[in-house]
Amino acid sequence: MINLEVLRLELNYLQQVVNRILGNKDARKLGKAITVLVTCFLKPTTYDSLSLSHLQTVEQYLNQIQQKVEPCEYKLLLNNIPTIRNFLENIKFEISKC
Repeated sequence: MINLEVLRLELNYLQQVVNRILGNKDARKLGKAITVLVTCFLKPTTYDSLSLSHLQTVEQYLNQIQQKVEPCEYKLLLNNIPTIRNFLENIKFEISKC
């Protein structure tokens, strides 16, 4: 089970990193994608192709950050967001069942 409070903290952290590295516009897009995914996660009957699109958006931002920061800084980021990674894997699993 995912602790939603920990997920919220990690998502805020990720959004701050995106804001710092890529800018406020990208941080807002990431926030929107996260909101949709959390809503889908809480109500699995709402999974659709848009869910997959939002999932890809989050992964895209993780990849963009990886390319723009030093490897040690990116590793630190990944060490601080394990719940997000678990959350994304759960979403992928649920979408594959639809």
